[in-house]
Amino acid sequence: MLKDEVKMAVKIGITGPVGSIKAEALRKIIDMLEKDGVVVQGVLVSEISEHSKLLGYSLFDIATKKKITFAQAGIVSRVKIDKLGVDTRLLEEILIPSLQKARESADVIVIDEIGKLENTTRNIQAEIETTLKSEKPLIVTLHKKSRNPVLQEIRALEGIRVFDITPINKSTLPFKVLRVLKGEEGP
Repeated sequence: MLKDEVKMAVKIGITGPVGSIKAEALRKIIDMLEKDGVVVQGVLVSEISEHSKLLGYSLFDIATKKKITFAQAGIVSRVKIDKLGVDTRLLEEILIPSLQKARESADVIVIDEIGKLENTTRNIQAEIETTLKSEKPLIVTLHKKSRNPVLQEIRALEGIRVFDITPINKSTLPFKVLRVLKGEEGP
């Protein structure tokens, strides 16, 4: 796929069960896009775990390659994600400029685990909402069963195409997403 083939304002949501298959598919999509010269920017969220126990979450800025741990048990905060304290100041320092830069210079914007990030602060919520309304193609990952009103709003966005990833379609889904981005499959 060539950089100019990415359709304007295509919005793609990937939902699926808790676990790594959404992240694996998203990384494969990013790799395929970048290999074709498409500038992908935004943020990826990773779980930090040990012996199957959740210890925290990290945020990775795709453009700057900066990675921070923004949620863990040792952080004292009123804001929690999965009972872990969130360093909202640190999260804002990385996430907000990342999305602003992506709106300015990316061909495709990525926001991983949008539901975990969206409700942390008003500033982050505003930045995500602005990004969702941008004219850039966008790929977000969503929690499959979330009742979060923001996620319901994302699912209701005009032109969004939501794919449910499963162990059966996880290897073919990245190719389908690329076809949608290129306009080969309708929204």
